[in-house]
Amino acid sequence: MKKSDWQYLVDSLLFICIAGIAVIGFLMGLVIPKGPVAPEETKYFLGLHRHQWGNIHFYLSIAFVTLVIIHLIFNWKWIKSKALQLFKSKWAMVLILTVTTSILVLFFSWLFYPKVPGAYADYGVRAGRKAKEIANEKIILKKERKQEEEGQKIKEKANYEEIHTREEEEKLARGRRASYETGILVTGQMTLYDIERVSGIPARKIAAKLGLPTYVPLNQHLGWLRKRYLFTLQEVRDVVASLMKENERR
Repeated sequence: MKKSDWQYLVDSLLFICIAGIAVIGFLMGLVIPKGPVAPEETKYFLGLHRHQWGNIHFYLSIAFVTLVIIHLIFNWKWIKSKALQLFKSKWAMVLILTVTTSILVLFFSWLFYPKVPGAYADYGVRAGRKAKEIANEKIILKKERKQEEEGQKIKEKANYEEIHTREEEEKLARGRRASYETGILVTGQMTLYDIERVSGIPARKIAAKLGLPTYVPLNQHLGWLRKRYLFTLQEVRDVVASLMKENERR
């Protein structure tokens, strides 16, 4: 390759490096959040963490400085002749002043930048504490809401159990009244024939009053029959009581 080809390659790489450095600088300064307050998941851009973009920025900076040195070496004759043409015998001093100025820019930037001891001592602490307080408030509210829901469920369950218990007690009371009125205690272990034997009411008549089909087995336990034909023992007690009252009237 000719010298001009190398110069073109170095200049192209210089452009690529400076463009990359500028783009990453804007990303880190304007797009990717920084500081301890920002959540870690927000510090990623295109799959890379903020620190990883910083590493790329650092490597591009090293490559840029290296290419600048190579560029100066390739163009040293032109730089020297141009400086000699413009500044005559003082060309060397001007070049030295140019290099010195680049160093002085950094020095004066450091010198005149406000220096406040402890200015960043609580960097992110207050905001972090505020974020923590908000998070704690959310947790407390969530716990309170959960406790209210659990309390409501317990209350509903208690009400349901109370109503269910009251219904069971009323059923038992009706059963006791029917048993007291008829003198017969009807249970699920009894058959219609058993009731006929103790009450004198024909089993077939009780079955008909309950709406049972004519082919229903009268020697089957009431517990099995009520599951099959969907009646209750209380209905059996009421039927027996009403039939016994009809017999008494006659």
